Amino acid sequence: MIMHIKSVFTFAGTAAAGLSLCVGAWAETAPRIESFEASTGPQMENFNLLEGVWSVESHSLKNRMADEEVWLENHMETTYRILLDGLIAINDTYGTFNDRPMHGIMMRAYDPDKDEWQFHWMSKGYPHLTEQVRGRFENGVGVFYGVETNQGREFRMRFRWKMIADDHAFWEQAYEDPETGAWQVNWTLGLRRKYQE
Repeated sequence: MIMHIKSVFTFAGTAAAGLSLCVGAWAETAPRIESFEASTGPQMENFNLLEGVWSVESHSLKNRMADEEVWLENHMETTYRILLDGLIAINDTYGTFNDRPMHGIMMRAYDPDKDEWQFHWMSKGYPHLTEQVRGRFENGVGVFYGVETNQGREFRMRFRWKMIADDHAFWEQAYEDPETGAWQVNWTLGLRRKYQE
């Protein structure tokens, strides 16, 4: 989902060709779901609900953990495949990120003994399989934690997933401020299912 920032999550600048690029489409605030604890859509217990093709609207901070928040808007398309009866979820994503073409593949593997999902990412811009986050679904929402290095500083990182409707999913990424413990959302994805005409 690239200019590689040495990290456990390197989705931020990878390259490929894809959908239309919204150059200069900046907004002061990015749309996001304020309460992930109160899931409003279908309950997510795994990634099975995401199988298929989705249009993706991306909003990302130009500079993470900075005083000034400038948001960039980009568009992608991603295809989810569910394998091994739901133990593996893979999505192949094309589009733009921070005004750069990107193409990457995310693989999520579920360990039933640990009740834990583990995420790995690889992209054309950074062709190295990289572990990102681990976690699980609770109360219909997926919450996953990892560590990422950004601008020479290491941050605890969080992914959150939820369904808003059968054809609308939402994801956000946040960094934890090491001094205050507050989470700053720096990237959101709104997914809309694509139907064949």
